[in-house]
Amino acid sequence: MSSSRTRQWIRAGMLLAFYGCLIIGGRWLGMKIESSLQVSSIAQTGMPYLGAVAAILLAYVVLTAIPFVPGTEIGVALLMVFGAKVAVIVYLSTITALTLSFTLGRLVPEHRLAGWLRRHGIERVAVLIEAFARLGPHGRDRYLTQHAPRWLKPWLVNHRMITFIVLINLPGNTLLGGGGGIALVTGLSKLMSFPQFLAGTCLAVAPVPIAVVTTSWFGG
Repeated sequence: MSSSRTRQWIRAGMLLAFYGCLIIGGRWLGMKIESSLQVSSIAQTGMPYLGAVAAILLAYVVLTAIPFVPGTEIGVALLMVFGAKVAVIVYLSTITALTLSFTLGRLVPEHRLAGWLRRHGIERVAVLIEAFARLGPHGRDRYLTQHAPRWLKPWLVNHRMITFIVLINLPGNTLLGGGGGIALVTGLSKLMSFPQFLAGTCLAVAPVPIAVVTTSWFGG
């Protein structure tokens, strides 16, 4: 086996190990913070918990915005404990977290990101980012039409908002970076404008809060 091939395998192994560490570390951090916040105990104390809930919501926003950290569990825990009265707040907090990730992705200098990837041997992604950096929105659509796998073209070009909504609600999307990671990559790609992203996010995160509110109406 040639030395170049060996280096490629080593880089691939390191990337795979790093990816695994991101997933495991993110999961551990999310569970650790969730358990330390003790959402259920706040409701059982019978004492004013406005400040505690605000702190939990702030932690929820930060964790959800970070790729590979499953902060969604905190939002679900809040909905389970406090029900419909926090549904709108959790909904808006989720939108805030994903919008923060998307905005950070939009602000990342593309040439610096491509250079960093190239230095670490991720040449194909670096080339793709540099190609996107030179193109406008219509140019990116043409690039995807010409180079994306045939089965992906409709979802990346014609139905990208549906694709985004599905990915956000996909079980196990932590493997893709979670909501924060998906939003960050969406911002990096610049394939969706801010209004498009905001509309898609509002639709994507609505089902669970709506279900909680609806259940409270019918359940009394």
